[in-house]
Amino acid sequence: MLGNNITLRTVVHDPSITESPFLGIHPFNLPGVGQVSFGTYGDIHVDTLCLTVAAMALILGTAIIVRPSLTATKAGGAGQHFFEMYYEFIEDLTHSQMGHVYKTFMPLIGAMFIFILIGNFIGIAPWQVLQALPNWPKMADGELFEVAAPTTDFNVTMAMAAISLLTYLGSGFWAHGTHYFKVWMSPMVVIEIMDLIIRPATLALRLMIVITADELLRASAILMVPMLVPTGVMAFEMFIALIQAFVFTLLTTIYIGLTVSHE
Repeated sequence: MLGNNITLRTVVHDPSITESPFLGIHPFNLPGVGQVSFGTYGDIHVDTLCLTVAAMALILGTAIIVRPSLTATKAGGAGQHFFEMYYEFIEDLTHSQMGHVYKTFMPLIGAMFIFILIGNFIGIAPWQVLQALPNWPKMADGELFEVAAPTTDFNVTMAMAAISLLTYLGSGFWAHGTHYFKVWMSPMVVIEIMDLIIRPATLALRLMIVITADELLRASAILMVPMLVPTGVMAFEMFIALIQAFVFTLLTTIYIGLTVSHE
């Protein structure tokens, strides 16, 4: 339920690729660090990449299918109503926190929310039951391939948090120009530096830990009561997946809003 964390070196056996300075390394160089639940630091997880691409393909594929039916002159179909509701939701969220500059950041906030939501949803299906099928894919060592939400991988959640952080910093210079340097030359600079560490860390860890706990809960429910109870657990997971996508996006919006309105 938490993915196999299939590293690049188990799929690609070319040392010139897997042993390059940017791939497959342990930057902290501590014994056993790569065995913790966050996965192997510095390694590329092939299963996570596949599931991330699947999430993006689902989002883009849906948009491509619905787009021809969109209309500005008459009532559209169910797809248009859904996209209009989603647009209004993101518009209200960004406008309330960022003011008149909200349209600049709407595409990023909208993409962030839907990607995290779909990524969370990918892990909710009862994959543990489907793994009993005879044709379920296996890895080279015979172990079953596990489908999990890509947001259970710290590499994904930290990457999303890094995007949030870079946007948060970039928006400050975009909105205030060189005057934003005053923040880093004030007596409060220590607090600002702590924010640069704490904010992305809490964003990444909160999302990863909550979604991981949800997948563990479902796995336990399927093993103990394989019929009715897991259905209720999956419904609860969908609610949590929605809330976590909203919390991550809301906090990112708040951080950007504080920066662009900073005096």
